Amino acid sequence: MFDYISPFLFLSSGVIVNKLILKVWSPGLLVGIRMLLSGLILGSIALYKGRKNFWDRFRKRWFYLAFLASFAAFIPGLLKAYALKHTYASKVALIGSLDPFITALYAYLLWHEKLTRNKWIGILVGFIGIILLIISHSASDMHEIFGPISLAELAAFGAACVSRFGWIKIQQLLQAHIFNVKEINSICMTFAGIYSLISTAWIMPQAFSAPWSLNIIMYLLYTIIGGNLIGYTLYSHLLKKHSATFVSLAGFSMPLFVYFFGWLILGERLYPSFILSALVTFVGLLIFYRDEIKKAVAKEKK
Repeated sequence: MFDYISPFLFLSSGVIVNKLILKVWSPGLLVGIRMLLSGLILGSIALYKGRKNFWDRFRKRWFYLAFLASFAAFIPGLLKAYALKHTYASKVALIGSLDPFITALYAYLLWHEKLTRNKWIGILVGFIGIILLIISHSASDMHEIFGPISLAELAAFGAACVSRFGWIKIQQLLQAHIFNVKEINSICMTFAGIYSLISTAWIMPQAFSAPWSLNIIMYLLYTIIGGNLIGYTLYSHLLKKHSATFVSLAGFSMPLFVYFFGWLILGERLYPSFILSALVTFVGLLIFYRDEIKKAVAKEKK
């Protein structure tokens, strides 16, 4: 059982630690330092264990990879960090759980893939769950944009949309066996870190005067090693052993972990609207994957 939830336990703890850092750092500085260091570490591992012609493959496609890194890591990283800084971590995590629905909508809009009735109903119910979260838990002061919707919530949703588009494009490279997962992740993280540090230096140079206390350094090390490297490694192993449907459903434990850790560590209040929204969104996921679940159950019976 622990094997199923351990990736999301590490990933959710990384979200909490990121929010601790964001109390004193700007989103741009955190994304820059975390992404750059994670990318370099993961890249070193990929070079040590991977194919020897990495640099030849990289030189042929570096411009396209630099472009994809903006959508897969840089822009969503900044948007998510902004959202984390200005709203509850649990809300950001729950909005991120819309990922399967967003992927299906991209497939429908870009490649005209047909969606079954269960898919459409699941998408509708899932989005209703998030809407319930937003309208029942009002936004805070200056970050409001209209009604109960805040810039932080829009940023969290934008992060999910932009990230999914970037990774759809990256999956095409993975399917062509041009790069492996570690190589792609390291490239995207490294580019994203560079972009974030350069843009922060240009737009908000005062961000670099943020304190580097021992606590911040320990938090940073944990979010890189625990939240990034260990979390995503365990996640990739889970994907190899189980179907994407199972992993997606198991991944819904992540917003619940963030909700609990946010209360325990960050002191965020426990608000009932989260439980209601999470329940509705999870029902949406079950409806969305109903056909796949039926096939899996039938296969097990055989």
